[in-house]
Amino acid sequence: MPARRPPWPLAKDRQYNTDFIRRFTQQEAARRITQRPESLTAEQRAALRKQLEDTQFLTPDYADKTKINIASMLRK
Repeated sequence: MPARRPPWPLAKDRQYNTDFIRRFTQQEAARRITQRPESLTAEQRAALRKQLEDTQFLTPDYADKTKINIASMLRK
């Protein structure tokens, strides 16, 4: 899809470009705010930490070559 250009008289108008950039940044800022999940309260964080205390994670069973590569990376 080719890039869209403003009509020819507006292409030379610098004010048109600044207005476009200003509107675009305002829309992006509003979009980012609406997509951000609400932050947890202190009580919710404490409950989540308590829930994760009981969770046991399995260590992955890596192949021999992978173990060698991980060990060499950790030495660096």
